[in-house]
Amino acid sequence: MLRAWFPRLVAILILVATFPATAALPSEDAQALQLIDGYLNGITTLAARFEQINPDGGKATGKLYIQRPGKMRFDYDPPSKVLLVATDWRLIFWDGSINQENVIPISKTPLGYLLGDKVQLGDAYEVTHVDQRPAETDVTVIGKSAPDQGSVTLTFSTQPMQLRRWSVVDPQGLTTRVILSDLKTGQPLDPELFRWHEPSIMGPPKD
Repeated sequence: MLRAWFPRLVAILILVATFPATAALPSEDAQALQLIDGYLNGITTLAARFEQINPDGGKATGKLYIQRPGKMRFDYDPPSKVLLVATDWRLIFWDGSINQENVIPISKTPLGYLLGDKVQLGDAYEVTHVDQRPAETDVTVIGKSAPDQGSVTLTFSTQPMQLRRWSVVDPQGLTTRVILSDLKTGQPLDPELFRWHEPSIMGPPKD
């Protein structure tokens, strides 16, 4: 079930935000990270299609929207009834298959870093590997306080710079992959994407 991947989805979005500087990397890798950091901090709005491939081979698709500061929508295509919305102070996870709403204050999650005026993760995460190829760069990141809790590898195209996909390896060694397509940044987004209408008043947000 897609509901089972909600904690991992949040972790993905946290780690996609940016990368801390690290003296352990070669200078050419540190330079590549500076370019990637500048690219991510330069994003005001983002819209993209995504395909999620779960460890069991199951697939789901949908649309991702981000508007900084403070707004995000991760909308799965039918037949899934999963919706993730960050708006005002709340991170809301809606599972329409059971009509269940979970709300977490954004301030209580590291998503606040991604959705803030400026992306600043400090030293909470560590870059363990950078793989530069002619057209793409892979960056592998772990949490410093819990390095045994898995890793995220993000892949960027280099000409032009663009986030293309990421892979999450959990503590059991299982991998979830997300591939982005039709990615657009800097374009106006409909404010309604980030407005949450309470299901108890307005009915379920998805059929």
